[in-house]
Amino acid sequence: MSKFNEFFYKVWLPLNVVTILLLFICDINWYLVFLGWFLLGPIGSGVGSHRLFSHRSFQTYDWIEKVLAYLSTLSAYAPILFWVTQHQYHHKYTDTADDPTSPKEKGFLYSFFTWRLLKENLDKVHIMNYCAKRVLKDKTLMWFTNHFAKIIWVHVIVLSIVDLSLLLSLYLLPVLIESLRMNALNYINHLENVPFNYRNHDIDDNSYNNFIVGWLSFGFGWHNNHHANPGKVILTERWWEIDIEGYIAKLISKKT
Repeated sequence: MSKFNEFFYKVWLPLNVVTILLLFICDINWYLVFLGWFLLGPIGSGVGSHRLFSHRSFQTYDWIEKVLAYLSTLSAYAPILFWVTQHQYHHKYTDTADDPTSPKEKGFLYSFFTWRLLKENLDKVHIMNYCAKRVLKDKTLMWFTNHFAKIIWVHVIVLSIVDLSLLLSLYLLPVLIESLRMNALNYINHLENVPFNYRNHDIDDNSYNNFIVGWLSFGFGWHNNHHANPGKVILTERWWEIDIEGYIAKLISKKT
């Protein structure tokens, strides 16, 4: 068990145990599940962790950045600093033997799931870039990073006191869905010969757009577009490519 990073013990394993237990005793409100996922996934992870913190593809107001940092943390995928540095590492070594999320190199289970839990990948990060350095220098973002597990469990305890069904529908299931969204994208959008995969850019990696994933992920699935232009805020290039995450980022951008 020593090979697992601390987030496995503190967050991922106990959170999923609680989710499974509550599935047997609580009703599910699917409207709340969608609302919770939209806040934590497309807004927290997609707009916050990815487009703002990992790529600084837009500028926004300080209070909005704090809200995005909070939602990103609650998504429980990874602390902000790890999210940013690991994503920069992925872009630097995309689909090579050094990329832990590459299905081409690592296979299904590792690229879809295992890589995020292993301690060895905490050291495989690239902090010598503008975005990672900005996180390190930002007291608020580092506070959210350092208190990742505490923030999540305070949120869980408060919702559980209010109502266990609310905890399951508004938080635990959205966290699970967002984890599946991110993991599926890492896998599907870096494989050849997947139905509905296509490329707008012939670049030196295995990134693909996927028509179905692009729509279901609210824009995160236009992955080839993103790898060709990592700093671009809205990823659409063809008429059918709808990028809800990009539109939200544009809407909350600071007017200069």
